[in-house]
Amino acid sequence: MSMPLTRFHNNTGEFLGLALGQPVTLTKHDRVVLTICEAGYFERLEAFAAANGGSLATRQGFKRCKVQAICC
Repeated sequence: MSMPLTRFHNNTGEFLGLALGQPVTLTKHDRVVLTICEAGYFERLEAFAAANGGSLATRQGFKRCKVQAICC
């Protein structure tokens, strides 16, 4: 699922609920800005990347980003 960032800001609760079932990609001016997903999904993705050496882009992406957990 993909949506403009402004729509997410105006309906945060609704889309956080959707992100528990599937990753939600947020866009700004039709460019991908962020993908939100359930924490377990992200942890499995990290584990898979680590177990398979990950791609260079994946390793660099994880190094650049600061992960912040939001607990509901």
